[in-house]
Amino acid sequence: MVKYDFPKYQIVLEIEEDVYFPAEDTFALIDAIQLEDNHKFVVELGGGTGIISIVLAKGHPTVRFLITDISFRAVKTIENNIVLNEIKNQIDLICMDKLEAIEHLSPDIIIWNPPYLPIDDETDNLKALEKLMLIGGNKGFEQAYKLIQYLKSQNNQVIFYTIFSSVGTTESTFTQMRKEGTNIEIIDEVNLFFEKLYLVKVNVGEKNRK
Repeated sequence: MVKYDFPKYQIVLEIEEDVYFPAEDTFALIDAIQLEDNHKFVVELGGGTGIISIVLAKGHPTVRFLITDISFRAVKTIENNIVLNEIKNQIDLICMDKLEAIEHLSPDIIIWNPPYLPIDDETDNLKALEKLMLIGGNKGFEQAYKLIQYLKSQNNQVIFYTIFSSVGTTESTFTQMRKEGTNIEIIDEVNLFFEKLYLVKVNVGEKNRK
């Protein structure tokens, strides 16, 4: 069992083997997300331990959350952690792929801490499950990019919080996305030993403000 102290409460987690352990990217994303009074429904994709939605739910008791993960082991972990943190009545949980989860929903906010490492000699030697959790494509950002394009195609308004890594992403990546009409904003940067993480907010359904 792992305990995390936040300003107003303590979060307790039980983490199954092969479930993504909360790291710098997890906590950076928690700090970056802003929930407003008009936000009533949040969907978190690939929830892992569930910590992001659990922390946000603790601070916003009137907001409903739906956490999804394609891994049954992760879903069981999230289920246990929801009960441990006494937040069961505020969070729903389902085991399914990310696109299936949002196809018929209209959330105010979508959160995803995606796999964002590129394919290289080092990541190519990872185990199959590790690749699924960590590799985002040839350059690393393809999965997040594809989801943004999918959300744009649905013609709905939603705020999407996600992460890009400097290992495979450059300023030209964001410039090109803005040229494509994506309203994407870098809201924070986290410098790690071997990379920089870009915490981004995408206002889907709103044109890029040039």
